[in-house]
Amino acid sequence: MRVAITLCLIVGCASEAPATLPEVDCAAPVPTFAEVTAFRTSCVSCHSIQLTGPSRAGAPAGMDYDVYASAAAVAEATARTVYLGTMPPSGGIQPAAEDVLYRWSLCGAPP
Repeated sequence: MRVAITLCLIVGCASEAPATLPEVDCAAPVPTFAEVTAFRTSCVSCHSIQLTGPSRAGAPAGMDYDVYASAAAVAEATARTVYLGTMPPSGGIQPAAEDVLYRWSLCGAPP
């Protein structure tokens, strides 16, 4: 049993659905960080370096979408949470802005 659990943790369990990401075209010009408008319109109201404590509404300290290095460090996770509908909590991002976010996040997260 212990071997099965360990193996399950290492390679994943068949009953577990894999986390999904949207398909993106990385051959097209990849947007820059400044072009990801969703960060400014949907994320920085909680995920901003300017906010502290309760004003972050539960957003982890250091996960800031107004700082390139911080956003780039969590780029793939950001794409996943948006794609799965976990973020933003206030509702979805417009499809065109979502596409830009996905292409930036999954195609190298250029500055």
